Amino acid sequence: MTALAGETARARTQTRGEIPLLAAIVPALAGAALLTLPRARAVWSAGEFYDSDDAMRAVQLRDLLAGQSWFDMTARRLDPPDGLFMHWSRIVDTPLAGLDLLFRLFFVPEIAERATRLVFPFVCLALLFALAAFVARVLVARSARIVAVWLVFLSAPMFMQFTPGRIDHHAPQIILLMASFGLVALGLDAKRPLALAAAAAPLALSLAISLENLPFFVVLLAAPAILFLVEGVAASRRLLHFALGLLVFAPLTFVATVAPSRYGLSACDAYSAVHIRALIVGALGFAALGVFAPSLDTLARRIMGLGLVGAAALGAFLAGAPQCLGDPLVGLDPLLRELWLSHVTEAKPLKAFLADPALLVSTAAPVLLGLVAAFVLAWRAEGLVRGRWAMLAAAILIGFCAALWQIRVFSSVTPLAMIALAGAAAAISARLASVTPLLRGLTVGLLCLCVSPMGLALALQSEGDAAPRETRRACLEAGAFSSLAALAPARIVAPVDIGAHILAFTPHFVFAAPYHRDNRGNRLAVDAFLAEPAEAERLLRAAGAELLLWCGGGETGNALTERAPHGLAAALSRGETLPFLEKIPLERSPFHVFALRPAQ
Repeated sequence: MTALAGETARARTQTRGEIPLLAAIVPALAGAALLTLPRARAVWSAGEFYDSDDAMRAVQLRDLLAGQSWFDMTARRLDPPDGLFMHWSRIVDTPLAGLDLLFRLFFVPEIAERATRLVFPFVCLALLFALAAFVARVLVARSARIVAVWLVFLSAPMFMQFTPGRIDHHAPQIILLMASFGLVALGLDAKRPLALAAAAAPLALSLAISLENLPFFVVLLAAPAILFLVEGVAASRRLLHFALGLLVFAPLTFVATVAPSRYGLSACDAYSAVHIRALIVGALGFAALGVFAPSLDTLARRIMGLGLVGAAALGAFLAGAPQCLGDPLVGLDPLLRELWLSHVTEAKPLKAFLADPALLVSTAAPVLLGLVAAFVLAWRAEGLVRGRWAMLAAAILIGFCAALWQIRVFSSVTPLAMIALAGAAAAISARLASVTPLLRGLTVGLLCLCVSPMGLALALQSEGDAAPRETRRACLEAGAFSSLAALAPARIVAPVDIGAHILAFTPHFVFAAPYHRDNRGNRLAVDAFLAEPAEAERLLRAAGAELLLWCGGGETGNALTERAPHGLAAALSRGETLPFLEKIPLERSPFHVFALRPAQ
């Protein structure tokens, strides 16, 4: 009892000397709010959307609140007449709908939606800070929580997923990735097997939202298996808990988000039959290994057992949809990939930004430094601690490799890299134990700033050409759609990157929007804009289009005019008058809108 009392007293003394976690989270939230205040004002005053996915999410949310079925993910006004079944789910819509309904008690629906779009990303950012502190405590110590929060704050403005108005699924996915990682890391401890069972919940929830975290989850799924491989029967209880968690939460999220009529369908771009089959087979295999662990008393037997489980899970995946083992956008039309997707900034590979060294360094260098830090910390540690750092290093490595393919993955991997840098900062602080606390804190703080995305971005300010971005932004501002919204609802053919905003700001129907499943509508728009006017008229009439909208600028628009100098897009850019089109004058709008004249 005396020893226990002494330990408790020492723990209280250490805790008393620490800075409270809220003392880091609250100023970080305040700083984020100040940095994004202009955008918050624009969202509140005009309802601006700064990303097509946010506009489309708002459309989906409105449809749900208007009574559309939970399982019906069809965007009714996209690609008429049938609409387009989206690859999203209702999970992110749920908290958004709750906030919207709450704010409708005080505001009209339009203002309630704007309030939701301000509060949601702010709450997500607070959760990210809290989870960063949790993961830092698991991997390092309580003392590293504050540094982790501030390092994540210094990276948040870079990946722009938590800014006002951001209601798409990327912020929740980053949160769920951090939660999954922290729980798996905690569950690797023999005293905390329930944490592994709990980790299956955010992991399964994330998959039901989208598949963007799947590369990271390969590492998390492998960690308990590797632990079992090394420790054998001693790790069987933890492996069994993880398996049971997967067997509960993976089917639960599947039936909660997938309509019964689609249970047997496999999709490469969304949680579907091929994924749930592989997960269940793998989880059953893990459970079997956990139950029969005493029989697997040699390393060779455990290797064989894990090999069989892996082969069975992979076989279940390949048997259902072998084409899904590669690019999840395998079904995208090649011409659309060339003229649209290759110009989407977040979908570009890292090498596309070689012309902007400042952006390249401030984006990639912190992740690489975090990777180095995780490897060094794993090398210096032993046992459980080494395993946790090795898992973090593997997650950062696979995230960096994925970011070489699409730069948007940096928004997911950067917070993990900041945890590794927080661990390095804690190690440096320990080395400076003889230095006064103030000087030690200033030194560590300066080092953190220097290796953070924000610090590097400030030191290496880019002077890229903003003119194309400003031209494109003028075509997406809320005020540009007022006159268009006043027209009677019609079917519009417009450039791909404007479609989601037309749906959000007007009652019109659009054929094209920046979504890879919309092959038919997007191909119609691209073919019409590339075709010479006579052929374009035929395509538009055959599709039942009623209005044609053009707004110059942007990479996609420039790609269309450069690809076909004699095509419809080029003609509209030059201001040519075409006999089958009648221009509709719009006040204070950058749009050139035309009605199709009656066929002669």
